[in-house]
Formats: sequence, C-alpha cells, structure tokens
Amino acid sequence: MTKIFALLGTALIVLVTYLASNNREKIQWKSVGLAFLGQFILAFFLIKTPIWIGVEWLSVGVSWILDQSKIGIDFVFGGISDQFVFFLNSLLPIVFISALMGILFHLNLLQRFISIVSKCLARFLKVDTLVATNGIANMFLGQTESLFVTKSYLPQAKDNVIFATLVGGMTSISVSVVGLYASYGASMTWILISMPLTVLSTFVLTQIFMPTEYDREVVIHVENDKGVNVIETMMNYAMTGFKSVIGITVALIVFLSLVGMINNFIALFAPNLSIESILGVLFTPIAYLMGVSQEEVSLVSQILATKLVTNEAVAFALPQFSELSENVKAMMTVALCGFAGIGSIGILVGGYSAIAPNKVPVVARLGVKALLIATLVNIMTAGVVGLFL
Repeated sequence: MTKIFALLGTALIVLVTYLASNNREKIQWKSVGLAFLGQFILAFFLIKTPIWIGVEWLSVGVSWILDQSKIGIDFVFGGISDQFVFFLNSLLPIVFISALMGILFHLNLLQRFISIVSKCLARFLKVDTLVATNGIANMFLGQTESLFVTKSYLPQAKDNVIFATLVGGMTSISVSVVGLYASYGASMTWILISMPLTVLSTFVLTQIFMPTEYDREVVIHVENDKGVNVIETMMNYAMTGFKSVIGITVALIVFLSLVGMINNFIALFAPNLSIESILGVLFTPIAYLMGVSQEEVSLVSQILATKLVTNEAVAFALPQFSELSENVKAMMTVALCGFAGIGSIGILVGGYSAIAPNKVPVVARLGVKALLIATLVNIMTAGVVGLFL
C-alpha cells in the first residue's frame, strides 16, 4: 500500500506542477518524459542491480577520504577531535574536501567531466545546455560555486534558464558537505545515490513549470577560475570551504537555539506540542504520499517542515531523524539532501549579485517559486527511491 501511495504521490507532484505552470503550451513533453523515465531507470539500476555494490564501495572510499581530514585537524587541535566535538569532527572536514575539489578543478578533471556529461545530457533530454551544465556542476560544487563555471553566460540567460539554475542549486548538495550529513547518522550510500537522481528529478519539474529548449548550436565552455598553480587553487577552495563551515556553524547555532527557545515557550502552555509538530501538520499529507507508513508519518512531516523553514542541516540534526526505520531513513536522507530552505533564496541572490547583477531582480522574483518547486523535487526523488525499497 505504501508503494502505491508513493507512485500516486509522484504523479500528483507532476500534476500540481503542471497546473501551477504558466507555460503549458511550451512544455516539451518528450524532454519531460525522458527525464521522468530516466529517474526510475537510474533508481532501479542503482538500488536493485549489482551497481549497488559499486555505490557501497564508493561510499566506503568517500568515508575513508573524509577520515583523512582528521590528521590535520588532530595536529592543529591537539587530539581534541577524539572526544567528538561537532565543529571539529563534522564541519572542519568540509575544508579538506573543498581543497580536494580545488585540486581536481586545477587539473581540469572536474571541468572535463562536467562538460562531457552535461553535453550528452542536454542532447538526450533536450534541455538547455547551460541548465544541464549547471545541474551536473551542482553535484560537486555548492549552489553559488556552481554558478561560477558558467558565469560568462548567465548575464544573457533567459528567465526560464535562471529559474532552472535556482531550482538546481536548491535541490542539490555539494560533495564537501556529505561528511556532515553522515555524521548525523545518514548513510553515505544513500547520500551518493541522491545526487544523480536529484539532477533528473529537477529536470522533470523545471521542464514542466518553466521549460527550456535544447539548441544544438549553443556550446557552453566550463570556465576555469584557477590560481597560478595547484597550491593556490587548492587553498582558494579550502578558504571557500572554511567560509562555508562558518556559515553552517552560525546557521546551526541560530536556528537550533531559536527552535529550542520557541519549543520551551510552547511547553509552558502545551507540553506535548513543539514547533516541529505544529508545522508538520502541513506536511502530513505529503508524508503519506511519499509512501511512509502511518507510524512514521508524524516524524517525517516534522523533519520536512523543519527543512523548509530552516535548512537541511538543522533537519538532519533533529532527534526525529534517528528514530526512523531503515527504509524511511533512506528515503528521508534523499529528501533532505538538498539546499531547499528559505535561506537559499538569500544565498542565491548573493551569488548572482557577484556573477550577474542584472539578474538579481529575476532571482528575487522567482526565488519563492524556485524554493517550492525544489522542495517538491526532493520529495519526489525520495518517493521514487521508496518504490525500490
């Protein structure tokens, strides 16, 4: 029964997006159909075939790389990390992973991969090449960092392309934060699986809500923003990663304290209520349509509501996440692996202010719509995964 609900939920999300679209006559249904079918095929191969073993090996490798960051952290902080200090054990590895991304970028390995895959994807799915490039870049870089690889093209981009980059930035995560999510108890395997699946799910809904068109004449060159040598590039990326650490730290302190304060205030009058349970009422139908069993609907709805009003890191940190069963936790890991929170609108406005200032009014105008579509994308991706569990 839960799988039937998940299938109905996926169809309903597509229908709602279609009804909300003001561009129905421009929808390229072949493009939508290919992306929609593609996410199911990819999910099947990643979850139900021997490829799953390869993903597990990859997750072990990523976890091993994250563990190597402890060497530098222990040296600087004198072994304090052995006692598990969240800032040291969960956040500072972001700096090391960001530095590794810088090395790959300087060696042109990352650009080549993004360029080749995005060109093939754009041609096959019939989506705008700039949108495809941004979507693949989002798998490795943050929602603002990925904009820099196409910064010369964005000032001239159409509104529908800008919208797709906004949704893509909000639905994705960067490689640098996978260790943070894993520290909350999320499976690295499901984190990695969420990344390519979300790209296809994003194409499905953006191609319905505000479709783009493929132009074989358009060629997008992934831009290089490298230092004079690999050391400079590595350190530039590491410093960017450290800024992200500070940003995440501030957000966690503020939001967790704010949520705690509100809950303590509510407890004075209604001990059994919390802000998560109140907001979660709005997401209860969505939790059912994801294919979640009745026993866990309340937990899932609270987590989804928290993500929307704060961010995914705060949602992962909720005790409700650790209380989920194995299959539902896998689905929720996929649902939470995206930056679709209210704060992302401001982050993307800041990113476009630096790259394409003329598009800031467009970002501000489309930001809320992008957030809502991005939230649906992450929920739909989780529902698709649930069909194969």
